[in-house]
Amino acid sequence: MLPPLIEAMLEPGFYPHPVERLELVQTHISWVLLTGVYAYKVKKPVDFGFLDFTTLEKRRFFCEEEVRLNRRLSPEVYLGVVEITWDGHTYRLGGEGEVVEYAVCMRELDKEWRLDLLLEKGQVDMSVLEKIGEKVALFHEEAITGERISCFGRPDKVRVNVEENFEQTKPFVGLLIDEKAYKALKDYSFSFLQDRSDVFFRRIDQGRIKEGHGDLHTANVYYDGQKVYVLDCIEFNERFRFQDTASDVAFLTMDLEFRGHKEEAWAFLNAYLSLSGDYGLFDVLRFYKVYRAYVRGKVEGFRIQEDPGAKERAKSYFDLALSYLGERPKRFIICTCGLMGTGKSTVGKALGAWVGAVVLRSDTFRKLLFGIPPWEHRYEPWGKGIYGEEATERVYGEMMRVSKEVLDAGYPVVIDATFAKKRHREKALKLAEALKVPCVFLYLRCPLEVLRKRLEGRGDISDGRPEILEDQLREFEEPKELSEERLIALESSLPLDIGTLWRRVEERLI
Repeated sequence: MLPPLIEAMLEPGFYPHPVERLELVQTHISWVLLTGVYAYKVKKPVDFGFLDFTTLEKRRFFCEEEVRLNRRLSPEVYLGVVEITWDGHTYRLGGEGEVVEYAVCMRELDKEWRLDLLLEKGQVDMSVLEKIGEKVALFHEEAITGERISCFGRPDKVRVNVEENFEQTKPFVGLLIDEKAYKALKDYSFSFLQDRSDVFFRRIDQGRIKEGHGDLHTANVYYDGQKVYVLDCIEFNERFRFQDTASDVAFLTMDLEFRGHKEEAWAFLNAYLSLSGDYGLFDVLRFYKVYRAYVRGKVEGFRIQEDPGAKERAKSYFDLALSYLGERPKRFIICTCGLMGTGKSTVGKALGAWVGAVVLRSDTFRKLLFGIPPWEHRYEPWGKGIYGEEATERVYGEMMRVSKEVLDAGYPVVIDATFAKKRHREKALKLAEALKVPCVFLYLRCPLEVLRKRLEGRGDISDGRPEILEDQLREFEEPKELSEERLIALESSLPLDIGTLWRRVEERLI
């Protein structure tokens, strides 16, 4: 039975604006009234321990927090907090009378724009996932941090959430997860917190603990064909949003993989890295993917009485968490090589997503190494400034250092750079030899007239442009020293099938 207020909100006359339709959506913590143009969220007066909405003042505060937090990502959706009044006879949205409730007022988005539904219908290409990755990276860049927030990245603080998970899921053992899997996941999680505590403190020192999103999964992401919207940040508990930015990234990555979209997961992840430069997240990515998959299994487990499909979803999430423990990708190095505009980044991104490899882009490293945001252009004269010889040597040195860290963390890498000099190619070969991993170069070539046309219309983070192409061509050293086993030449003006290319690469990685 619905409260009188919600019954009143189901009448068109309650609203001071035209109503196209009325629909009520309920969750365990809120009622959401959809009117066709606007949506109104009213918080239920509940106390679940991890959230407390039992007083009007608390509901007002958390409504305001919800608007504040979500405006960071989607300001055009979260319009504000509105008062609901009672004049002794009628509930009204605003107006005279006693304030008896508060609601979050939002622009209503089309449900069909939801990422999980778009994925089901096959209506999402890789560029959408790249947009999402870039949006999340910029959000994390601007998210606040500080001493109080950073302390939530400490292993003892993270342990509180982990312990809560395993304590709350004890009743599920034997029903949704077998005892052996439960123990393996618990042992892994606690061992990682204890044995790798240095990693958590390093993430704190790097400033990676921020006021994040906290619930970043596919059902909270919308795409209208042009723009990405991210909704429903965790407002009710600081402990769930004061976190390592890697936890947000792990959540969406995990959820994409859960839905069978591993390639899309890597497209999102590598796009995030191209702007954030946070390659250190690979030290904790698996840990947080396990954590996030387990949380989703727990949440579905709580819903098995009301949703017949929740039982199987819970089992699947727990199975996914367990599968991460045995994940051991083949390690290798793939390097692109070629002039600007030959399509190195396009091939590198596609190959990284296809095989599940970390893409290290020189454009990102060059900007971050000199304190410049990757999205900011620096059109320096050829061979000057951040594109001078000394700067370039630093860039390649840093890419090799990070490549080693990523490979040591258990992931293959694609290094997206020109590798225009023999000495730079030798750096990659020496790293591969030292780590005993195979290394292949993809040499992309293209007619100059095609390159000029591409560079004129270029719109990403690269600073490549037609007027410096001749300078690069003059100084470019052909990779003649590389053997056939080390080199694959590609005519990038022709259509390229990434699956076919991978098979050619794979033959050389044996």
